[in-house]
Amino acid sequence: MKLLENSRFEAVNSQLCVEMGDTHIIGRMESYSCKMAGDDKHMFKQFCQEGQPHVLEALSPPQTGGVSPSRLGKSLGGDEEGPLSDKCSRKTLFYLIATLNESFRPDYDFSAARSHEFSREPSLNW
Repeated sequence: MKLLENSRFEAVNSQLCVEMGDTHIIGRMESYSCKMAGDDKHMFKQFCQEGQPHVLEALSPPQTGGVSPSRLGKSLGGDEEGPLSDKCSRKTLFYLIATLNESFRPDYDFSAARSHEFSREPSLNW
């Protein structure tokens, strides 16, 4: 995985920084290639030893409490699983962990993270 420089994101990134009192939030939008090479290939092979890449892994319920995204999808007339489900494939989970590792390297390592440590929120406003 590699950070891809994109000058068009800078205008958006400037709008993602917010100051509220003594709190300063720095938001960024970045793009990464999903081509695995070197360390990513090795990490993916280790990750796949624990299960097949397309097997679905359960996520934690949303941190917002109340209705879970899968029930929300059903209540909105969605499919049985709905577009907002409480699970994702192991491959998607690997990409999420690899992106976090690339974004926060060398300060943090998310390699040992498991699916139950992530949740899918229904929306940003939620």
